[in-house]
Amino acid sequence: MLLGALIDAGANPKKIQQVFDMIPAHYSKCKTLQLQVRDVNTHGFRACGVELKIVEDGQETRADDLLQAAQDISKASQISEKAAIFVANSLRELVTVESRLHGVALDKTHLHEAGSADTLADVFGVATACDELAIFDGEIYSTPVAVGGGSISFSHGTVAAPAPAVLEIARQRKIPIHGGPENVELATPTGMSILANLARNFVENFPPLVPVIVGHGAGKRELSAAPNLVRVVIGHSVGSQLDTDAVSILETNLDDLSGEVLGNALQQILDSGAKDAWITPAQFKKNRPGHVLHVICNSSDGERLANIIMEETGTLGVRHQQWSRFSLQREIRTLKVEIEGRKFDVRVKFARQRSGRVVNVKPEFDDIRTIANQLSISARKVSELVLREAQKTIEE
Repeated sequence: MLLGALIDAGANPKKIQQVFDMIPAHYSKCKTLQLQVRDVNTHGFRACGVELKIVEDGQETRADDLLQAAQDISKASQISEKAAIFVANSLRELVTVESRLHGVALDKTHLHEAGSADTLADVFGVATACDELAIFDGEIYSTPVAVGGGSISFSHGTVAAPAPAVLEIARQRKIPIHGGPENVELATPTGMSILANLARNFVENFPPLVPVIVGHGAGKRELSAAPNLVRVVIGHSVGSQLDTDAVSILETNLDDLSGEVLGNALQQILDSGAKDAWITPAQFKKNRPGHVLHVICNSSDGERLANIIMEETGTLGVRHQQWSRFSLQREIRTLKVEIEGRKFDVRVKFARQRSGRVVNVKPEFDDIRTIANQLSISARKVSELVLREAQKTIEE
């Protein structure tokens, strides 16, 4: 339903199918996977209906195999870094919850419903659509989740709605849920893991915004009490030229770690989706020298990253607080630049106000350094030449 809403909002189904074509190539359980999109009508409302035609074998899947397949698909499909992080975090959250619920180590967890190819399709489809609509660069809100009611039958038997994994994700991520409006399942574990890693804030009412695009995604089930729809609204915040969002600040004191362990912990935190992380030297009680580890992350990632900090460093506690921040909209573009008769591709970050005015331009230093080494000239000179080309694109 979320994928349908994003397609209705303008995401290109052909580009999503191109990513879907990578799934059978890297996930042996899946033989074919085809996306079908059509207009549907529910309770008098037009919406986008999405159906996945999948041919796969019925064998169980190990959690590690699903995660490895997702990593391979991300590389092969060349989705953005933000999209790849979103995919990895969503799937890891899903399989970690499954392993915890069943009391089995992650590397020994076997998946039933969650191991189906449609899990990969759901997550990669949403990631690709959000990439195309530049949603990862914005501030993402969600209203509380309606989980339905009644009973749910699945591979482990029949339980009351919501499913145990849905409830566990909501508990861990502090996602507000409510029952109804009908006694059927309205939220799935995959859907909850996607939403938990997509939305930064859960609010009862819409934040102030000017709607620009509205997309509706329809579910297959026809409800009697309400339209079975998910709605996506894309718009601009009201007032300021700067974006605002909420972030979590995590900190912990460390006085007994080697440099190797500390450096590895920092890299693991950054690789797991932190916005930034750094270490400062400090002096603690009994005049013991040590370090303070600082992390900035999305509010929804705070508890997950705190767990990683404790696992990697052995610290017994992590301080956390919520900060509001102003930020510029960011876009990374690849420019073709000619230097000393040779052409190079350089990634350049453009920072803009909401009005579109560019206020900062910064080339990716790894690209600058590579060019400087190849041409045996200074990185400063390469950076100046790239900035000159970037300025031309702004003026155009």
